[in-house]
Amino acid sequence: MREFCLVGVVALVTACGGAAVPQESLTAAKASIAGAEVGGAASEPKAALHLKLAKEQVAKAESLISDGDNEEAARVIDRAQADADLSLALAKEVSAEKAAIETKEQLEKLRKKATQ
Repeated sequence: MREFCLVGVVALVTACGGAAVPQESLTAAKASIAGAEVGGAASEPKAALHLKLAKEQVAKAESLISDGDNEEAARVIDRAQADADLSLALAKEVSAEKAAIETKEQLEKLRKKATQ
């Protein structure tokens, strides 16, 4: 009877086995980080902070995966993804603000020329 219980426990632990390696999520987070870098996030202070956090979280997730803690790794990857997305959004916002200012200045120059 004791051996039967032991075999049952081993079978249960093996069947549950923990969460699967979140490889797709990790790849998506890395792609988002690359996108934020291409989008100019490294040159804007607020965006750069979130980009740095995303990179650190990906490194932590990779460490967790190698330790077998895939559930925690998935949570960390979700945070990394969010930070990478925020980083890109902040970089785009700054870029859009600069473009709006330039457009406004050009409009003012054209108005001055038109009134002369």
